[in-house]
Amino acid sequence: MTGPLYLFGTFGYGTSLIVSLITGFFFGFVLERAGFADSRTLTNIFYFRDMRVLRVMFSALTTAMVGLIVLSWLGLFDYSVLLQYALLETFLWPQLVGGILFGLGFIIGGYCPGTSMVGIVSGRLDAIVFLGGMFVGIYVFAAGFPIWSTFASSGNLGRLTLWQVFDIPMSVMAALIVAMALAAFWLAGLAEKWAPYDKKGSPAQRRS
Repeated sequence: MTGPLYLFGTFGYGTSLIVSLITGFFFGFVLERAGFADSRTLTNIFYFRDMRVLRVMFSALTTAMVGLIVLSWLGLFDYSVLLQYALLETFLWPQLVGGILFGLGFIIGGYCPGTSMVGIVSGRLDAIVFLGGMFVGIYVFAAGFPIWSTFASSGNLGRLTLWQVFDIPMSVMAALIVAMALAAFWLAGLAEKWAPYDKKGSPAQRRS
């Protein structure tokens, strides 16, 4: 657990594992109750049928972002701790390729690593197959690391944030992201009404 309470020595390593376990349990419970243990729900976003995933993830990101900024204004949170200990370094090219592969895996398999674990606990066979494929991918990457180790460490930009990239204040970048989220929610509603795969004459209709 990399939260500030553990970093500041409020509790020890053993307690941090217990807190992480409890947090993970409730996180998985909420995901399951929201329907995110079902690959059909997760992949419906690619067919413009159900944009729930976009709404939930964007809402979570913006809520956490705004909450941390407000807490930092109140002096209850030190943002430098997050940037120093929790923010991963940016390796531009390997992370770009990794993001594309992750997206393809999400589309084909219907899960991400977290939701696949929730799917397994819910007793879904496809989630077990997905997790098996993920382990195979991890093994292939580790076994072949001497081959692509140079590429994996290329494009190192250090610990970089969006407001640093665009050279604007953090609060301004946060406001832009919130505006982008609201626009995405509006477009998601239009996409669900459009639902091209559910209309007469669509690919889905022709196959049936």
